[in-house]
Amino acid sequence: MRKLITVLALLILQTMMVQVASAEFEEGEDYWQIAQVEGISAATGDNLFFTWLGCDSCRKIEAELSTELENFEIVPLIARQEWRPAAKAFYVIEMLEGEPDALSKLKQQIDAGELDPKDQEALFEAIFELGFDKEAVAELLEDRRLYDRINQAEALAKNYAIQYAPTVVVKGQFATDARSTMTIKKFRDVLNYLKSL
Repeated sequence: MRKLITVLALLILQTMMVQVASAEFEEGEDYWQIAQVEGISAATGDNLFFTWLGCDSCRKIEAELSTELENFEIVPLIARQEWRPAAKAFYVIEMLEGEPDALSKLKQQIDAGELDPKDQEALFEAIFELGFDKEAVAELLEDRRLYDRINQAEALAKNYAIQYAPTVVVKGQFATDARSTMTIKKFRDVLNYLKSL
């Protein structure tokens, strides 16, 4: 009998915690449900983190929420045409598998104001300085695989109606962004809440 009472008490407590958590965050304010696009089936396994190399809050969230964002695919957002060079640089670094810290070093240069993430020539000069082979980069810049990755990133952003960085998509069903949460702590809390749904 004592075990039954303990189990019931735990179930009641758990139900109360879920209700408090769901009352804490409001759909349409703190997060939103992904609208189903007609003719496209929901990709319920998509866990995506949309970012841009020129976004300070993206880098802060990546650094502070690395555990929560584990197993999330990083997708460079191309919300404007001038964000395209950063997406190219991101995928070139990823596809050529050069120095493991190359992307971090590039972000540090951007943070320090030494590098403009909208300037493709400057981005690739920085990539060469990080030890990437000029010929390999030039070949990749002509390779269809690179543009397929960029097109895929654009298609994902369009499918999920992502317009701002940073934005996270959870299970292909829910999303939140820094504009909705305003602080890293709330971003973390909403992200964990969405992961629990």
